[in-house]
Amino acid sequence: MIMKSNWHRILLLTAFSLISVGAFAQAEKIRLYEGKAPGSEKWTQQEYLFEYTTAMNPGEVGECILNVVDPELWVYLPAKGTETGAAVVVCPGGGFTALSWHQEGPNVARWMAAHGIAAFVLKYRTAFSGGDYEEAKYVADHSYGNQGRDARMRELTEKHAKIAEEQGYDRKMAWDDARVAITYIRRNADKYGVNPKAIGIIGFSAGGNIVYNVALDHDEMSRPDFLGMIYPAWFEDKVPADPMPLFIAASTGEASSSNGFGDTPALYNAWNRTRQPLEVHSFTRGFHGFGYRDNGQSVYIWTTLFYNFLDNCNMLNKE
Repeated sequence: MIMKSNWHRILLLTAFSLISVGAFAQAEKIRLYEGKAPGSEKWTQQEYLFEYTTAMNPGEVGECILNVVDPELWVYLPAKGTETGAAVVVCPGGGFTALSWHQEGPNVARWMAAHGIAAFVLKYRTAFSGGDYEEAKYVADHSYGNQGRDARMRELTEKHAKIAEEQGYDRKMAWDDARVAITYIRRNADKYGVNPKAIGIIGFSAGGNIVYNVALDHDEMSRPDFLGMIYPAWFEDKVPADPMPLFIAASTGEASSSNGFGDTPALYNAWNRTRQPLEVHSFTRGFHGFGYRDNGQSVYIWTTLFYNFLDNCNMLNKE
């Protein structure tokens, strides 16, 4: 059963961390589970949201969430009269140890909502990433910020990996959270004004891994009607028995079998044999983690391409 979150957890404020209540005022938060999420009932780590200065875009501020124990959906709905009937679950990346939040979550959701697509950002469970504020902040700065991975960061990574293993963390928990999210939206399609046959999922990096595995393993209620894999991580070229339209976007350097994440051309070729709608876009000036930023760079045309893809798949205003 799904229940609304009171969002009462304490988020720490410093000059180097950010919690801006106003920034998220438009987002309704929905807890995915009543009580503790199955498999992580005994987790006690504190969740943190941090602001950091990005390395790839000097002067830009990013946000990441660490130690997610209680998964949620953050809801961004289109304005009345602009609805297309489509809905999408947005899965940020972060290597399953954090969530690369605003540029792969709310930024994307706000763009979708502004174009008539109901967007639900999935705050899925992540592995242990810090026993206290100081540790978690160090991880945020040295994994996502511009401070680089030093000897202490390597020590913390090893330490946290052992704790996550002891806690029983598994990526399948994130896959489960995504399936529950799609099921929730489909069951509440009337409430959110969406077509139950036009509910999809899009994911970035590790979020792309979630998309891929939900496509492979689902039931009738959790089956996505379309997929978006943006610079996906850790996928193969296996195709589900009931394939659905697939949109892929990545940087040029990632669109090969040598990127360490997966073979995008092989996945494209395998999916193409299903005769399902399919697009792949490789951006010369892109980079892993480009997400969505409203800064005019050419790579961010991917959002328009994705919208057009959904339109061509008859997912918008579909009866």
